[in-house]
Amino acid sequence: MNKELLQLLTLDDLHGESKELAEVIGMPAFIRLVEVYGGTGRMYIPQADMLLIPVRDAKIREEYDGTNLYGICKKWELSEGTVRRIVQEKSRELRRAPVDGQLSLFDA
Repeated sequence: MNKELLQLLTLDDLHGESKELAEVIGMPAFIRLVEVYGGTGRMYIPQADMLLIPVRDAKIREEYDGTNLYGICKKWELSEGTVRRIVQEKSRELRRAPVDGQLSLFDA
């Protein structure tokens, strides 16, 4: 690939999806993508929803207190099974934690 010619590329030279992408990210970034990934088939751009799943799940775990499962389902528009899977570890921790004011058998 001739990098000199690539630097002369303008938005008017592009068509279809290539032009749309260059308009969104700018010509310098578009040219860099072409240099790195052009023709390789290795470039995949995930949907925003897929990228946000770990962030959403962390927020759900923060909100979960052991009593608000159904409220979380409604708020995040998720099934009960999905929310239970997300909070599974925190749910175990909450069940193992002593109740406020409860004395331990081993406390003196």
